[in-house]
Amino acid sequence: MTDINAYDFLLQAASQYYISALLRYIIYKNTSDWNIDLDVAYLHYTANETIGGVEFQSVPEVENLTLVADMSSNILSRPVDVSQFGVIYAGAQKNLGPAGITIVIVREDLIGHAHPFTPSILNYKLQADNGSMLNTPPAYNWYLLGLVLEWIKEQGGISAIEARNSRKADKLYAAIDAPTFYSNPVDPSVRLRMNVPFLLAKTELEKDFLAQAKWHGLVNLEGHRSVGTACQPL
Repeated sequence: MTDINAYDFLLQAASQYYISALLRYIIYKNTSDWNIDLDVAYLHYTANETIGGVEFQSVPEVENLTLVADMSSNILSRPVDVSQFGVIYAGAQKNLGPAGITIVIVREDLIGHAHPFTPSILNYKLQADNGSMLNTPPAYNWYLLGLVLEWIKEQGGISAIEARNSRKADKLYAAIDAPTFYSNPVDPSVRLRMNVPFLLAKTELEKDFLAQAKWHGLVNLEGHRSVGTACQPL
């Protein structure tokens, strides 16, 4: 009788589903294909998904709905017209600074409507009235976030950062697409520029590939454990 490792089997099945799900996902990337209930208070979306390596290249066009976006993974990677949103929020740990501080941008007309049970720290009016210091803020995290913003300004601002990100991503995707050794199942029109997952043509070479990459100074390339890919953060 063959001894089957159920965990490995499930991971392999998840990997296959992940690839097919991505291929299905790109078919519905246009908002005209979405089934949106207009009788809601807002529409929430996440600007990118790092495990699968997909990203909205533009803001979804939705009429008569307040747009709320989680930009934790790609904030500061490209210019954003904040007037298109009701709320933008982003954890600092990806691009802004160390974990422990969150950026929230709220349209003014949405402030002051908190539910009575809303904790004070999550009440945007109380935070706005107190200069974001309703309670003692994480001072060191705030300081480091300020240094990051100063550095970005010195580099030429968000537009300069976007141009740099595009150059890096274009070079990496070109290398992945050129030979038969690597592959990326994501449609180029929705590929992520912050984090580039890729597959090896022969999965049995993955450990050797990661070892060689580490020897050349490229570390932490392991993809998410559920899909077994390699992954290069930019």
